[in-house]
Amino acid sequence: MLSPAEVGWYLGFYAQEWLEERFRLTRKLAREVDEEPSVRAVHDLRVACRRLREAIAFFDAAPELPVLSEVDRAARRMARSIGRLRELDVTAKRLAALDLPMPNAESERLKRELVSKLRARRHKVAQKRGKRIGKRTEQLEAAIHRQMPIGVRQRLTDADPANEQKLRAFADARVSARRAEVERLVATARWRGRIGYSDRDAAHLHAIRVAIKHWRYASEIARPVVPRVLYRPMAVRLRRLQDLGGRSQDFADLARVVEKELGKLEKPSPSSRVILAAARAARAKAALEFIDALKQLLSSTHVASAG
Repeated sequence: MLSPAEVGWYLGFYAQEWLEERFRLTRKLAREVDEEPSVRAVHDLRVACRRLREAIAFFDAAPELPVLSEVDRAARRMARSIGRLRELDVTAKRLAALDLPMPNAESERLKRELVSKLRARRHKVAQKRGKRIGKRTEQLEAAIHRQMPIGVRQRLTDADPANEQKLRAFADARVSARRAEVERLVATARWRGRIGYSDRDAAHLHAIRVAIKHWRYASEIARPVVPRVLYRPMAVRLRRLQDLGGRSQDFADLARVVEKELGKLEKPSPSSRVILAAARAARAKAALEFIDALKQLLSSTHVASAG
């Protein structure tokens, strides 16, 4: 992919370079998942779809670009078609590694049974959704094919020195908007060392996690026009924050799935209660770690919630 300097700092050409690279990568991963929906391939495609959609949104205000709503819809549908597979992959992995308080042979046996059940269900889901995944892959392929090459409408004969300033201002505005959304969401929360698990709490944490992803992906798009000394520290913090947010969501999903599965038992046993308590404790710990990291990251702007 060409750098901003190599395309004359022209926003349209830079957007074209970035988007076409995301098109190629997402299409490649979609083909891999269509052939074999492995754990790694499913994860990589979900991430690729999110990054592609963020890139489309990032450059949406560039007047030189055509409308890319068809590709955006195809990427969203692709991600949704494999969402259940990803949920089962993560839940089985987290449950298998879950530490039980005062474990015994019975509780460990029940945990292994639950893990096996989730993995078997994952296999069935993969078989059942095979045709749907294939259809979504075809739709994504077709949408990208119709859009490639993107075809920036304006063409330049000579590089304009003013392009650099325009591109930097454009990128800064996009990144600032995504950071502001994270700050707004955190500012509306009032966490005081604990967090409840109502639907509202869960939805709020999820919204913050999604907003952080948008911020991070936008920062990566803007990376070539941001001084290295400014980008690297923020990139490290955002990566850690996204990892903690993902961990929090993983354990929230785990607790929900465990509650549902154990609720199917005719009679709750001490072992089932041990597993459920461990899942809820892991959920609480992961959520608090995420919240603490949020406060630390945004404390300098004085918008983090009171603690």
